[in-house]
Amino acid sequence: MLRTLSINNIALITSSEIDFSNGLNILTGETGAGKSIIIDSLNFVLGARADKSLVRHGCNDAMVEAEFDDINAVVGRMLDEYDIDYSEGVIISRKMTLDGKNVCRINGVKLPVGVLRNIAGALVDIYGQHENSILLNADTHIGIVDLFGGDKLVNIHDKYISAYRSYKSICNAIKKYSSIMDAEIRQEILQKQIKEIQDFGVIVGEEVALVKLCDSYDNIEEIKRATQGSYNALADMEGNANDLISNSIRMLRGIEEYDESLEGYIDRLDSVMIEISDVASSVVSIGERLDVDEYEAGANIERLKVLHELQDKYGNSEEEILAYFDKISKEVEILGNSGFELEKLSADKSKAFTLLKKLGLDLTALRAKTAKKFSQLVVGELKELGMPNTTFSVEMISLSEDDGIEKDATASGFDVVEFMISPNAGEPLKPLGKVISGGEMSRFMLAIKKISAEIDGVNVMVFDEIDTGISGKIAQVVACKLYDISISRQVLAVTHLPQLASMADNHYLIEKTTDNITTSTSVRLLDFDQSVAELAMMIDGLQGSASAIAHASGLKSTANTYKAK
Repeated sequence: MLRTLSINNIALITSSEIDFSNGLNILTGETGAGKSIIIDSLNFVLGARADKSLVRHGCNDAMVEAEFDDINAVVGRMLDEYDIDYSEGVIISRKMTLDGKNVCRINGVKLPVGVLRNIAGALVDIYGQHENSILLNADTHIGIVDLFGGDKLVNIHDKYISAYRSYKSICNAIKKYSSIMDAEIRQEILQKQIKEIQDFGVIVGEEVALVKLCDSYDNIEEIKRATQGSYNALADMEGNANDLISNSIRMLRGIEEYDESLEGYIDRLDSVMIEISDVASSVVSIGERLDVDEYEAGANIERLKVLHELQDKYGNSEEEILAYFDKISKEVEILGNSGFELEKLSADKSKAFTLLKKLGLDLTALRAKTAKKFSQLVVGELKELGMPNTTFSVEMISLSEDDGIEKDATASGFDVVEFMISPNAGEPLKPLGKVISGGEMSRFMLAIKKISAEIDGVNVMVFDEIDTGISGKIAQVVACKLYDISISRQVLAVTHLPQLASMADNHYLIEKTTDNITTSTSVRLLDFDQSVAELAMMIDGLQGSASAIAHASGLKSTANTYKAK
């Protein structure tokens, strides 16, 4: 059950903490007071899309926290998967900021919003007007019938899905070997590519070395001229650096006896001569080493050219070429066994199809029984909801021939399901979405929810304006239906009808106030007298009108009489 909903900085609500109880919890308030804010806040904390426009004006973030107890077994299993202790209940919190941050927690454990949404879906069932449009989509009808079928149908469907996936996987594998001739042609092409890469012998890093070598071939003559010229200037020819320094030393020695400091300069010049000789030898050796065999140079240039051609075909680097080589080598191996593989896959497909067909037909048979029972229950509920002349049927079109099953089977089975309805006596059945009115749709959805409440295990049901399009006597019938559901489930309902509000076990008033600077929405639980006064306001809008008070008291009395039964 939802025990507490704490709302901070959502729309017009600065801070509000609402304590809910078992039974039927009704929320009322004037148009624009903020009834939708409560439902939006609940939707938000349960994993709905985070809309930053919900953040209260002037605030940087918003947060909602919901506390639950009496956790059902389905939710318990989900929480166990994430090692979340729920022995003392469940607290779900969600915070969003204007800069896009979104943090979700269950009992303090941070979880992705998708996980939160799945768990919350087993905690709370929220009906809003958008569900009407969902129900008008015939593609959703098969899921509703399956839900009503309970564990037995779900188990068969799960087995069918597993068989369907296996069958499709085999079919997809067969497509790879759709033609032996294609496989042989492909194999021949790949073998040529493999041989081309093998014959070349790709070596990782070789391109860099070859580029350097080939660049050096282009500049070899210039390098030799420069190194030889440098050697000549330093040591080899007349007027070279060594001769000039040697003459300088000889002249300085001639006057060394007149100035002792000249000895140090002479020693330094000796060292320079030694260094120059070493540099000259090193430089000339560089040029001498550049004498490369023309055949070897040509081979290296050609190899670099071929490597670049391979890169154009198979990858931008040696690594990519080798990765492609590994890939096509494996493919050739597979293609070499294509005949054997096709034979094996065909046998596997036959077995998989046999199992798929059996499970699909079992699913169809059980679904047909479920659909019939479901139709009867819906008709019964609609009669109680003031639609006594309504005819309702679940139309099933099922595949039966093997060719159709192979071609048209889906993950849902062999069946197409659509809800057909005739709200008026004498009218033929037509698709739900083409004939149902707004008020009829509200009652139809309530009938669905009433039935599902008994089988889906969800402890909390929320109705946002289930009363759309209804009034008068039918409103009283809907109020009784809501109360019936609330006997075994906690129900929260937003309404503008006094008949529904009078049935409340707990009546909450949503009010909007302003100090001419800011506007705020608040929620408070009404006592009996306050509830009667609010009902009177809902009846005729007159504060304290005697006739409205009398009418409101009568509604409460009627509700209490129904509850007592």
